[in-house]
Amino acid sequence: MTDAALQRLKPPATGRAEYFDVTLPGFALRIAAATDRRPEGSKTWVLFYRHGGKLKRLTFEPSYPALGLAGARKKAGDALALLETGKDPGEAKAAVKTEAAIQPDTVAGVVADFVKRHLQAKGRAPRYVVETQRNFDLHVLPRWGKRPIKSITRRDVTELLDEVAEQGSTVKGEDGKRRHIPGGPIAANRVLAAVRAMFNWALRRGVVDAVPTTLVERPGAERRKERTLSADEIRTIWAAAKKTAAPFGPFLRVLLLLGQRREETARMRWADLDLPGAVWNIPPEMTKNRRGHIVPLPPLAVATLRTIPRNALLQKDGTTLLSPHVFSSTGAAPISGYSAFKRRFDAAVTKALTEAEANPIPDWDLHDLRRTVGTELGRLGVERFTVSKVLNHTDRSVTGIYDRHTYLPEKQAALGAWAAYVESIMPKEAEA
Repeated sequence: MTDAALQRLKPPATGRAEYFDVTLPGFALRIAAATDRRPEGSKTWVLFYRHGGKLKRLTFEPSYPALGLAGARKKAGDALALLETGKDPGEAKAAVKTEAAIQPDTVAGVVADFVKRHLQAKGRAPRYVVETQRNFDLHVLPRWGKRPIKSITRRDVTELLDEVAEQGSTVKGEDGKRRHIPGGPIAANRVLAAVRAMFNWALRRGVVDAVPTTLVERPGAERRKERTLSADEIRTIWAAAKKTAAPFGPFLRVLLLLGQRREETARMRWADLDLPGAVWNIPPEMTKNRRGHIVPLPPLAVATLRTIPRNALLQKDGTTLLSPHVFSSTGAAPISGYSAFKRRFDAAVTKALTEAEANPIPDWDLHDLRRTVGTELGRLGVERFTVSKVLNHTDRSVTGIYDRHTYLPEKQAALGAWAAYVESIMPKEAEA
């Protein structure tokens, strides 16, 4: 393509014609036939590319000649460069247009700002960010998205929560079809939590002058979870976890031995581990309360971590780089998909217990492991203050604010006692 050649191109008699540029694969000028409204035809810059096994087309704006050859080539080159990273340039363009279309003073605009500037910028747990955004997308934005943020009243909030609790929500999918999202009182509780956090943040920034969630009660009564695992259940889960391949098998055992939060454990990095020194240093940006936490590693935990193979990541230049993540399926990111794994794990445990003619384990979740550690440490005689330090609970007292002691010896003794107990209830052949 040259500018002179483009100026000589005439529209086809019917349909459209495409003239490809030899310097960029898939880049072309599409010329449509003349019409009464456009006697000179239309000339549009397009890029054909493949992503996810599908042939796609990306259109660049404005059309020719408002967007000249040099400018169009640059846009096409940028799109191809983005494609090289594995991203879809068409989706990236749509995301930019969507973001530009969001008005800053609408609920949609404030929600986008809240997620970006508060949740993501403050390093909140990825799972929490995803779930909060999902609550907005499914239940809040379809109802309030285009409304001015200051127009939302307490009555709007209560009506929203009533609808979610009683009817759920109806949203339009990417295919244009509408689908129903079930609700319920607990789902409404989560929506209230997300909306309340967003409005409180907006109030602090001066976006709104009042918070419409004040005095709004949660629609559903949530029972406090008190499930802890018995010695028989711990023994069964440990044995099944030992038969489960990395990363999830060792992940379960480390959760049970250390009692740390699921997300923090899942994001464990090799750089933060000192296996010879038997400690795990969790930096502030990786913890829920944004305070660094030193976790002593009992010998059984060190032995478990040493069984985990370290993934290698293939680089574009053909070289390999060791993965920074301890628990990872691909090496590129920490593990996720806990629910799917838990279903498979429970099925395997149930099958083994059935074959052994033993009673099944009542329903339990991963957080029950952390609660079990905290409870059993107390039963083993560990003081509640030390238990709190092991679990890295926030101490909001004046003393807690000034106390910067790590309590490493106390935590070491506590987790050592817990690991010794876990070993003591295992059959001899199942230890270590």
